[in-house]
Amino acid sequence: MSNQIRLGENALVCYEGENWRILHIQSFDRVLAARVRDGRPEFLSVEKLLPPITASASDSDSIVDEGDNSSPNQISMPQSNARIIRQLPPESELSPEQIQERQVAVEEFQLLLAIQQAARSERKNLIQQLCERFGYNEATAYRRLQIVKTHGVADALLRSVRSDVGKNRVKAEVIDLIQEHLKTHRFIPTPKTVPAILQLINGVCRKNGWQQISLSTLRKFEREVPLKQKLEAQGQKKKAADAFRTKAGHLPNKDYPLAIIQVDHTPLQICLVDEIDRLPIGDPWLTLVIDAYSRMVLGFCLTFDPPSTLSTGLALAHAFLPKEDYLRAQGVHGEWPCWGFPDLILVDNAAELNGRMMHGARQRYRFTLRDRPVGAPNFGGHVESAFRTFMYEFKSVPGTKFSNPVERGEYDSEGRSIFTIAEFESFFTEFLVNDYHLREHSGDGMEGKSPLLKWRQGVFEGDIMPPTGLPDRPSDPLSLRISLMPFERRTVRNGVINILAEEYHSGALTLISDAVDLTKTLEDRKFEVRYDPRNISKVWLYFVPNSNYIEVPFADLRKSPISLWERDARKRSRGNPTEQFLDQRYESQLRREDMKESAAKRTKRQRLEGDKARRRAQEALVQPAPPISKAQAKTPGKQKIDPDRLKALRDKVRAADPFSLKKEDSDDDR
Repeated sequence: MSNQIRLGENALVCYEGENWRILHIQSFDRVLAARVRDGRPEFLSVEKLLPPITASASDSDSIVDEGDNSSPNQISMPQSNARIIRQLPPESELSPEQIQERQVAVEEFQLLLAIQQAARSERKNLIQQLCERFGYNEATAYRRLQIVKTHGVADALLRSVRSDVGKNRVKAEVIDLIQEHLKTHRFIPTPKTVPAILQLINGVCRKNGWQQISLSTLRKFEREVPLKQKLEAQGQKKKAADAFRTKAGHLPNKDYPLAIIQVDHTPLQICLVDEIDRLPIGDPWLTLVIDAYSRMVLGFCLTFDPPSTLSTGLALAHAFLPKEDYLRAQGVHGEWPCWGFPDLILVDNAAELNGRMMHGARQRYRFTLRDRPVGAPNFGGHVESAFRTFMYEFKSVPGTKFSNPVERGEYDSEGRSIFTIAEFESFFTEFLVNDYHLREHSGDGMEGKSPLLKWRQGVFEGDIMPPTGLPDRPSDPLSLRISLMPFERRTVRNGVINILAEEYHSGALTLISDAVDLTKTLEDRKFEVRYDPRNISKVWLYFVPNSNYIEVPFADLRKSPISLWERDARKRSRGNPTEQFLDQRYESQLRREDMKESAAKRTKRQRLEGDKARRRAQEALVQPAPPISKAQAKTPGKQKIDPDRLKALRDKVRAADPFSLKKEDSDDDR
């Protein structure tokens, strides 16, 4: 992975701005390495190692001959650095073709390492021999040299992972069709064969004009269903129980460090005091991460809050990261050489241990997450045993509450409490590093060894399995801590994220929101947004194209930092100002209900009267005359008179005497 520092022999690392190649691992603290530039050997501190500088000009000079003018230009360093290594299945599951391919890659890897370690004068001939052996040109040989130099493993020479790996290119309708047919025909007591189901699916695809799927695609969807669920659906419950609920008296397959780790919570029966007045405030919770192989405590988290996603993420981050800085901060002198990512994490069915955060971390850091089977105490015995040991040791700590009220008797736990949570964390760290890890342990596989000796044996000497060597160190602690914080999926609009009832904004979000394709579904437009409940003044958006977290502060910069719990407490203390209108709204609701009921009654009465009138008219013996149509009811307009007739009528009328009219007018004037 790009965020890890490989600590094996021949691995490249960076120390004080220069690349070094590890020659020998002396201990957890230092390694013997040779500087790439001139081959000078020196012991380096493991704590100060960084990922190698892959684009340095001096690195390319160490690989190729200075007299060859074409080779450096043939090497694409950024491309080789971004190469995604294909993860092959275990050796027992490889096909003959894959075994042959891996053997050829190992042989080529060894020859390339020999070329890197050879003198400059000999490299030209060795490269030509390499080209003749594997049938490629010199440019390809130099590219393969750069790949080995960058990644340092033989698997990097295999065909790399496609850039679109993990992206589903099957239509959503076809996916639903596949899942439906698998559920109906495969995951039943009498299942059909996969080729038979493929014929049914492709028949529906041809009918609807969809692209047909291949047999490998169908098998891929079948493999996505957990084997346990598949066996139980097929009625093979006993086989599922035998496969996933081992009845042996020990936890199986814990044969090397970090093979299996266990995570669990417990309340500590110790009363602690506050930081200011040193008054008793309550009992803390302990989240513990323990290695099943060596019984080493890999990390822990102490908090007054009940078990949550936050406490689980903090404990896992503590387990994955190196402990040198942490021990210095706690003022503890001792050796705690534990870091790296496990192969399998065993948890119970609690939401904080089996939720979205844990499954997101599982995909990012490539470990397996498995539930602890119910009724199988051997699957959680190591962490439970550690809890019992701690409870016994803490009975001598002032403020202890013992195991039960009878044992406590009249002991005043609150009155005798002395430790703050920070002080108790240092006390617990001192106990782990310089006592618990050094004392002799009993149990399966320990054989009287202490956890530290068992851990060292598994790393450098080997026990049941060959030695694992130093685990890869995380190269970016901040990104690792952020990736184990709680998260929500949110969209980005106009450069703003709305989460936790707050708005967050930064300039980078504006560019991201402008590039969002609004034609996609809402779920496809959402981003993963991480937050720290202890301080919600900033959140982190995970940007997939460059695999980085973008820090996003409050949109309102006047707001001060605040925790999620304090924000919720303030909100509760302010109350809801709209509660004063509850009675008024209730009375308005009653009046509106009365209005609806009255209107319904009037409407029903009017409809009933109208229906009665129509029925009486239809049943009467004398039916009313049909209504007059509009055409019949239209009044005729005035008829025009013949001009000749009009003139004859005017001639028959005697005209009035004008003088008589004037005389009458004058009389009227008087």
